Amino acid sequence: MHLRLGISALLLIMLGMYPASASAHFSVDMSDTHVSRYGPGEIKNAPCGRPDGTRSDNVYTYSPGETINVSWIEYVGHPGYYRIAFDNDGDDGFVNPASIIPAGRTCSAGEPNCGKDDFHNNDTVLIDDFGRHDDSPHGKRYSVDVKLPDVECDNCTLQIIQLMTEQGKAPYDPSAQDADDLYYQCIDLRLSSESAGAGA
Repeated sequence: MHLRLGISALLLIMLGMYPASASAHFSVDMSDTHVSRYGPGEIKNAPCGRPDGTRSDNVYTYSPGETINVSWIEYVGHPGYYRIAFDNDGDDGFVNPASIIPAGRTCSAGEPNCGKDDFHNNDTVLIDDFGRHDDSPHGKRYSVDVKLPDVECDNCTLQIIQLMTEQGKAPYDPSAQDADDLYYQCIDLRLSSESAGAGA
């Protein structure tokens, strides 16, 4: 436990030293369940943090339909919530939310893409509106059990999106390039009935 906290503290210090990594606000890698595709320094571009990115060497093997625990650290706090989605062949099936229901504030008069329930807006979404919080807690750990789809796949991906919804991020624009209201991390998976309990 103390070692894990020490590693997280070291990562926070290192991220503060490098401007290229300063954009990251949540990290799967700082927690204790998985390593993400690109690490905490590249999370601003859909669908997995890097534009036109490729699959990593960090592949986790599970059984079809298995329930796994996924955790991450929100080390720069923002009001908002999380979405978790699954693509059984790559990462081209992921869809951004088209609108938000903000945490920590109400929609401004005439604010576009705000106030409409857009949760689970496509078939890839497994969990939506998770961990909703109105405050900005730095260093908070989130953990959720995710039931994976009952399919076999060699090139499947689990995506985690952080939606930040405070007034400074408004108006929410899911089509904006390099938007600062959505951050992304992905975990590369393989689901196989012949590899039960294989893990990483």
